[in-house]
Amino acid sequence: MAADPNWAVLPSVTLVEIFSYLSHDDKLRASSVCKRWRSCLFHPNLWQKIYFQLHSSKRMKTKFLADRCGHFVREITIKFCSHNITDVRECGRILEIMKINKNLQQFCLQPSSCHMEWPDNNTVYLFDRYLDSVEGIIRNSRDLRHFSLGCLEELLEHSSTFLSLLGRHSRSLRCLHLASVKEDSEGYRIVELDPKLFHPFTTLQQLSIDYDHLTNQLLESFTFHNKTKLEKLIIHVHGVEADHERITNSSWHCIRSHCPNLQVTLNLIHSFDGVEALLDILQPSLPLTHFRQFFCTHLNTTAICYFATHYRTTLRSIHIIDGLMDGYPVPYTSAAEEDPFVMLAWRCSLLTDFTLIGYEIADEDVIAISRLRGMGLKKLDIPRVCITTVDEPEEDEMWGYPLQINFTAFSEQVSDGLSWNWHPLDDQELPLAVFDADADAERAYMDILLEEQQPISAC
Repeated sequence: MAADPNWAVLPSVTLVEIFSYLSHDDKLRASSVCKRWRSCLFHPNLWQKIYFQLHSSKRMKTKFLADRCGHFVREITIKFCSHNITDVRECGRILEIMKINKNLQQFCLQPSSCHMEWPDNNTVYLFDRYLDSVEGIIRNSRDLRHFSLGCLEELLEHSSTFLSLLGRHSRSLRCLHLASVKEDSEGYRIVELDPKLFHPFTTLQQLSIDYDHLTNQLLESFTFHNKTKLEKLIIHVHGVEADHERITNSSWHCIRSHCPNLQVTLNLIHSFDGVEALLDILQPSLPLTHFRQFFCTHLNTTAICYFATHYRTTLRSIHIIDGLMDGYPVPYTSAAEEDPFVMLAWRCSLLTDFTLIGYEIADEDVIAISRLRGMGLKKLDIPRVCITTVDEPEEDEMWGYPLQINFTAFSEQVSDGLSWNWHPLDDQELPLAVFDADADAERAYMDILLEEQQPISAC
């Protein structure tokens, strides 16, 4: 009878191959078999992608992985609380490790806020270390494909420097995210960004950028100066300068002809100016796919009607969120006879996601939207507090009692139109900033914006 096999002497290549099929937890269990198996656990082929979470409960694990795998990992995402000084320091430490990693291909920051909380005693020193590490990552990596700074305003003020350095990756870089978030849309410094810096990038598929830097010349660089077929353009609108160059319909037509699969996302963030200038920003040939408006204090219904007319074959999602006024939704007026959102649902055949928070909408219009879009509408987020009724007043209301909506019957009607179970959002499902103007509004939109900057498998 043959002796029992000696699993400890299996060739390393065989062990690594076996480990590659195991889940993370199963790899850890297998590594406890013996010292040799544990040594195979940290083979570079098993740690090509690491998602670092700097939350206190995961900090020790993250520190260990960064020290052990940071010099060879190919894809990293760092999620951290940018208002927590300990997280900021640890993120900086990981960046210092990564700047000597020549194998890094995907680099993605996911902060909780667009601003960093720096320690008072050495702010300049720590920030300079951040800049040095990010520049080192760009210089030393051989084949960078995805680069995202997570909307961090302080770092993105140095976009021109980063973009110049990224030129060495012009034939490999596919995703570049330089869009920022500015909570004060009326008081920020606009950094110069030369459109010519984008000319060398021949493989770029995704780009996010602030509207401040969007010019006809920049769009032309993706039409005439390189062979890239841009597929996704994300534009963040904050303030809008009176002398900002208007993007012509001709420029949008040219880039759309050159990049037939181009999808454009327009994000207005704390942008009163953006809502006011929306009809100047929009052009018929702009392939608008996603429109989002976060805490802009008012609604441009004329622009919504424009969507229904010009983006019938491109628009896929609408996400509008604002704060309540003294606890009540804000009414909007429209020159059109029909509600603009009903017209949108009727005409935009690809619309799958619709969110409207902070604005008053009639119950019959919600029902109409559900029936017009049917099961094609996968997401319909409207708060209970924002839904009103236009029914004729009953006797109780004439005596001073407010007319109440029967939300059970109403939800059933909407569900019937959608062919899936639907209910309006309750107060506890809404971001705190909807009720409290002093609350942190970033919690309502940062995850949405950062989701767009996540590395994709194609990268």
